[in-house]
Amino acid sequence: MSQVVDAPVQSLGALVVSELRLMYGSRFAQQWEGLTPKALRDSWDQKLAGLTEHDVRAALVACLTREWPPTLPEFLRLCRPWLDPEIAYQAAVAGMAARRKGNMGAWPHPAVYWAAVEIGGDLLSQGWQALRGRWEVAYRAQLARASWEPVPAPAEALPAPGGTVTPMDDGARRIQELAVQATQGDQKRDQRAWARKILEEQARKGGRRYTLAILDMARRALGIDVEKTEAA
Repeated sequence: MSQVVDAPVQSLGALVVSELRLMYGSRFAQQWEGLTPKALRDSWDQKLAGLTEHDVRAALVACLTREWPPTLPEFLRLCRPWLDPEIAYQAAVAGMAARRKGNMGAWPHPAVYWAAVEIGGDLLSQGWQALRGRWEVAYRAQLARASWEPVPAPAEALPAPGGTVTPMDDGARRIQELAVQATQGDQKRDQRAWARKILEEQARKGGRRYTLAILDMARRALGIDVEKTEAA
């Protein structure tokens, strides 16, 4: 019985050399004239170490719009465009703007995020020309690190002014609603019905929840000893 042998996985260097030859033909051959096919593949393999096939294929797609074959440094930048400080800066601005709204933001690499944190609020208030020097220093320092903490989840977005209702606001509004209901129609209606309603809602399973201050207010309106209630 014959044994099935998996086909060897093509190296990244071999993949790039093969694809660039198809794209550029003699232009690519002239660029690397003097190297044997094996030496050429080995050279690209060494330089592409640490990259993923996804990175490499993204760069190959980018080459489709280039008339001339890229040099090795150019190809590496196409693999990871965020290595370019200005592209990383643009990603940082977009990412921090998204985080202000409570979204995660798109971060091509943690170094981009941590450099943005180092720059701080100026990132969204000043432009590239004003921040270029500071950004390049901060970003180079981050890229030089051996490891990075992952990008943390964003803080909850701050609501627009007047756009929230705190528990106290909600409770006070409810008291006002119930008091108005108690005074409408029959003037002989129990004027403390609102207080009873609040305590009933609080006691009912799944009912509305109130703060201690609101509950104390309702109990006092009904003549219930607040201190004894709290002690119990």
